[in-house]
Order: sequence, then C-alpha cells, then structure tokens
Amino acid sequence: MARKASVSVRTIRHIEHGHVKPRHETLTRIAEVVGWQPPGGTDTSGLPASGPCTQEIRLLGPLSVLSGDRSVPIPRKQRVLLGLLAVQPDRMVSHEEIADALWGGEPPPAYPQLLHTHVARLRRIVDPPPGHGSTDRRIHTVRGGYVFNSAGVRVDLCHFEDRAALARRTAANDPQGALELYGQALSCWQGRLLHDIPQLWHHPAVVRVAQRHIDVAIELADLALRLKRSAFAVEHLRIASYEEPLHEPLQAYIMLALAASGRRAAALHLFAELRTRLKEELGVEPSDDIRQAHQAVLRQSGGGERASPLANATPPAGLRLLDAAYHATADLPAQQAASAFGPFPAMGVPAQLPPDSAPFTGRRKQLAALDGLLEHSRHKNGSLGIAVVHGPPDIGKSALAVHWAHQRLDDFPDGQLYASLQGSIDPGHRTVTPATVLTGFIRSLGVRDDWLPDTTEEATALFRSLLAGRRFVVVLDDIADASQVRHLLPGTPGNAVIATSRSPLADLTTREGALSLPLGALTADEAHELIVTHLGAERAEAEPGAAGELAAVCDHLPLDLRRSVARLAAAPDRPISEFVAELRRGTREPNNLYPFQSRERSSATRRDDGEDRRKRSLT
Repeated sequence: MARKASVSVRTIRHIEHGHVKPRHETLTRIAEVVGWQPPGGTDTSGLPASGPCTQEIRLLGPLSVLSGDRSVPIPRKQRVLLGLLAVQPDRMVSHEEIADALWGGEPPPAYPQLLHTHVARLRRIVDPPPGHGSTDRRIHTVRGGYVFNSAGVRVDLCHFEDRAALARRTAANDPQGALELYGQALSCWQGRLLHDIPQLWHHPAVVRVAQRHIDVAIELADLALRLKRSAFAVEHLRIASYEEPLHEPLQAYIMLALAASGRRAAALHLFAELRTRLKEELGVEPSDDIRQAHQAVLRQSGGGERASPLANATPPAGLRLLDAAYHATADLPAQQAASAFGPFPAMGVPAQLPPDSAPFTGRRKQLAALDGLLEHSRHKNGSLGIAVVHGPPDIGKSALAVHWAHQRLDDFPDGQLYASLQGSIDPGHRTVTPATVLTGFIRSLGVRDDWLPDTTEEATALFRSLLAGRRFVVVLDDIADASQVRHLLPGTPGNAVIATSRSPLADLTTREGALSLPLGALTADEAHELIVTHLGAERAEAEPGAAGELAAVCDHLPLDLRRSVARLAAAPDRPISEFVAELRRGTREPNNLYPFQSRERSSATRRDDGEDRRKRSLT
C-alpha cells in the first residue's frame, strides 16, 4: 500500500499510531489505494482540508516562518533543527541524525539534554498559539527521535510535492491542467533549498528534494514542448537553471524550449557557453543529451514537429521522455543573443576593487582584527564575516578596507565586489541605491538583463544564491545606515563583507553580529612611518622635530599627511620645517591641492570642510 500511495512505510505506521495527522494529499493517495473517498474530494491545494492555516514555513529558498504577515525570528540552532525536521515532514528523524546536523558530527557528551532544550525552544516558536483551536504540537516526540507534523501549517515543500504529484496523476487525461499544476509546483521555489543553512546542503534528504526539483522541471519542460507551450517552459525553468547550471539533461531541454519559442540564436548561444564551462570547470565535452539537442536546434528550419533528440536518454526518476514537438520561427538578431536564457556566461572572476593605496602604512592592529574575523568566521563558527570600519571623514576607512581586501585575494578566489553607497551625500542627491548596487552585482556575476528580478527581495535571494558555496569579498564603501547594507549581505559562510561608514552602524553589529572597528587618527609611530616611507629615512631623520610637527599640524590624519609629504617629495631641497611653518600660517602656494588651516581650527569645522574636499584617491 505504501508503494502504491507513494509514501514510506514509516509514514503509514506513524499515521496508524496517531503520531502525525496526514496532509490531505497524502490521505487522498492512500484513499485511492484502498478504495475510500475522503471528505473534500480528490483535489488538494497542498493545505490541510479543514481549519484555518495562519502559519507558513518556507524551505525552498531561505528558511523562514511566517505567522500571518509577521516573520518570526529563529535562533541559529533552532533554524538548523527546524530545517532538518521540516524537509522530512511526517517522518521520524533520529536523535543521532539531529545531533550530527547540529554539532557537525562531534556532539557534546550531554547532547541528549541539549537536544531536548533546543526542541523545547523550537516548539515555543512553531507550535500553534493559544486560542488557535488546536492543541497539537508541531513537533512530536517518538521513540528514538522527533517528527515534524505538517498538518495545520502551510509548508512550501509540501505544496510543491502535492502539486507535482497531482500533475503526474492528471497528465494522461488532462495534459493542459497538468502543465498548470507543474507550473504551480515550480513557482514554490524562490532559490536554493535551505540556502541560508549550508550545513544541511549535503544531507541526503536535502539532496533528494533538490533532485526532485530538477525532475519536476524536466517533466514540465517535456510536457510543455509536447503541448507547444515552450514559452511556459522557459518561464518556469529559471530557478532550476540557477541551481544546476551544469545539469546537462535540464540544459538540453532549455535549449529545445528556447528554440521552440523562437529564440534559436539564444539556444545556440547557451550551447556555446555551456560547452565552455564544461571544458573549463570539469575538463569534459558536452554529453550526448546536449549534442543531440544542439543538432536538433541546428536542423530547425521550417516548422512542423520533430522528435525529441533526448528520446533515448536515461530518464530521471523513471520519467519516460516524450516526443518534443516544436515549430520554428525567425531567429533572433545576433545582438540579442546576449540576452539568452542561460544566466551564467563564461566570464572571468569579478574584480571590482579600486586600486590599493601604495604604499600602505600603519593600521596593523586593525588589519589583524580583520584577519581574525576571517579566520573565526571560516574555521570556528561557520558564519558570515562582517566588519564595519567607522570613523570621521578623511581618516582612511576606505583605504583600509580596500587594502585588506587586496592583501587577502587568495582567500576569495571567486571574486571581489565593490560599491560606494554615497552615504555621506544628502539622500536627495544620491545617484546610487542599494537596489542599483544589487543589480550591478548580479550583472557582474553573469546574469543577463532578461533574468534580472523585478523586486529587491527577489534580487537579494538571487544574489545570495549566486554566492552560496563560493568565496567572495564584498566591500561596501561610504554607508549611511544599516538599511543600505542588508540586501547586499551574502547569506552563507565563506564570504566576507567589509563596510565603511562615519557611523558605527550599531544595528548591523547587534542584529548581524558584525565586528565594529573604530578608526581614529594615526599614532605617532604610524605617522612617522608614513613620512619615512614617502620622504626617505635620511630626510626625516635630518629634521626629526619638524617631522613630528608635520604630523601634528595635520592632526595625524592620513589623507592630510599624505598630501603634505607628496608636496615635500616633489620639492626634495625644501626643508620640512619651512613647509610646516607655512601650514601653521595658513598660507598656500598656487598649486596646493587645498588650503591647510592651522591646527587650532575646530575639528567640527575641519570635518565639514573635509566632506567637501574628500577624495577617494590619495596623492
């Protein structure tokens, strides 16, 4: 019975013993096997048959719990626990399996008690609230483990599975209706499964769901081509293509769908890109699936139906690949081939960092703190490394962030992203917004304009999916407040974000665990090192007192001091003391970059003027 109803024997046993309440779709399948008609008919939306559903759990993308319209915050350990249980709804998950996920295979000696505590905390978050009309717990305790009860809650994974199962059952008698059901199933996906919980990515249950996603995508494509609705297939294969850019049967169907929808040039462009990536990343040539699809696209010339070139391929998940009927239309102009379906062109590593300050001096303590953040996030707690370098204008925040990123390029082989958010400019005059920066980042990662999401939330999900499992450093310069940063944060470990701001961005530190790195004036030793670096030890030691006065009159500000020593370096015979005297008098020569004022000038006024003359490059 379990096999005929497409459920596990363990699920049947849990239902028999009352450990779980089956979803309406599961109940329908069992009823069909035993010849009983359940209340509510055979159709299902993936929701429980009775009672209001006010809670939603989303797994197909970043994990989130919604209570009505409110997003419920969940601590890190409870997120892992909920993800592991909910991705296997109505099935027992053993204590050992949970411990392995929570503690990476090295659970503490007292892990049974800790596990009980974590489950209790999670229950307080996800159990139905008082007055909901249900006393059922969302998480049931069974012998040897726990079961996530999906009754009474909308789970996007369950909705996906139910829609896909219903589509398969109705495909023979109602292919058009089945295609719509397949579309509903794939619309549940908003990104990589549990993309913000990387420790679960390789769990067998997660891998199985990801494979079912690809299987359903191919089933939809196959049926859509039979029904000559290739544009429908192109529309619904996007997320699957993002997740599996090198999955050759899937990409073969995408090529056929593109050609069938009149985008033959785009299909050929996708083949060329896929072939390049396979050779560069895996060292292999395209498979028979890809080559046959390519030949079919090349032969397309006058309309009519053609047999699928994949008809003899090994079908995924037992699917029999059907004949693909598609008709030819005019080719796209060559210049439009750049907007092809395939979102990942063969391109180099993004390297957007501005030039490093050469030579960079001082700030050893701050550089060491950034090194420590990277090591701790990567090897200790597996979290995203975020640092906020903050301080007054002209203090060297940008130079520090860019220099550190340049020094750690080997730690970020997948790329370096950079953007200035213009936080020091009045909001009414800013030309850069977080949305425009996000769009630029996504483009630099190879996504074409045709694939750019319509909303900031969708763009954020795509950006995080593109960076998942990779190592990028993201430098966000001149931030006004934390709201400018949130949509630009990667969602997974291995990446690092360095933000610079005049504000400490306390909200980012509190909510995201960012390292706060205040930056002040140079120390006397750092200022002396800068002078020696630019003027030479002999010249600096010849006038040690004047060198110290030069640092003092510049308030030990690195930008002012660099400009001063640059002018002195251009006049090698000029005494340092003479130049310092000129600065104290507040006079300047015609070619001065800006008028130095006396040190007695108030720091507040100095900062205001510094905003007007602030420059990114140092001379």
